[in-house]
Amino acid sequence: MIRRLADRILLIEGEKEGRYPHSHSLYIRDGGGILVDCGSDIGQILRLKEEEGLAAILMTHYHEDHFLFLSRFPDVEVWASEGDAPALESLDILLDWYGVAGTDKEPFFRDLFAGKFPYRPRTVARRLADRERVRIGKTEAVPIVAPGHTPGHLCLYFPSEGILFLADYDLTAFGPWYGDKPGGIEEFRRSAKMLAEIGASVNVVSHEAPVHEGSIAAKVEAYLSVIDRREESLREFLRRPRTGKEIVERRIVYGEGRPGAWFDYGEWALMEKHLERMVARGEVVVENDRYALISP
Repeated sequence: MIRRLADRILLIEGEKEGRYPHSHSLYIRDGGGILVDCGSDIGQILRLKEEEGLAAILMTHYHEDHFLFLSRFPDVEVWASEGDAPALESLDILLDWYGVAGTDKEPFFRDLFAGKFPYRPRTVARRLADRERVRIGKTEAVPIVAPGHTPGHLCLYFPSEGILFLADYDLTAFGPWYGDKPGGIEEFRRSAKMLAEIGASVNVVSHEAPVHEGSIAAKVEAYLSVIDRREESLREFLRRPRTGKEIVERRIVYGEGRPGAWFDYGEWALMEKHLERMVARGEVVVENDRYALISP
């Protein structure tokens, strides 16, 4: 479904209500047609390309649910941030930033990106800088780099329309993703709060309910509180020593009934970030490949 947000800004709602492996996209009806992310609804994207044109695809970041259909447009130039461009240009870098290069998980991800998400390296024709003013025909857009989810995750602000596209700072009940190798919990917190402070009148996200009108300050606080709940659950679980495997199988992030390599990966990617912080604070010790809470 396509929803009109402003005269020249359309929302293309992703299949499955924008749930993974899909995501919502924007389409700017200006400058020859600019698509923001490419994981929404391929039928609607193709129709807009045919009827209104497609001059460029602006990628907010390098995750697979956002580049899902990118390989269908090999002749359309790609825009991205300086920080995320390397992972769009090289599968080896993408795998490294997912934290799987050289591990037993690498074959799984290579198969995933060859099949379900047909990754094709793309030269990033335009590298967008934080807060630069971008003219797209008569439309002005301001890219905002919001690290934490990925190193160069781009949000897009349209000041004249009061619209902010937060992409994967998505305000969902699942909570934040900060599990990439260059990702981080504190960076994610700072970025989410910064985005709330922009004070856009219309806030658009990549997954589930796409449009949030008015202040999102309370929603951002609720969203970030998921991080604290995850860490408290991990802290409770470590009251006796646990291996990494046991932590993964506990399914603190995804809950029970989610077996398989994908959920194993996601669980550890996030839990490892918490463990690194807890060890650095002197709250957790690692002995004989087991993590244990230090008694106060």
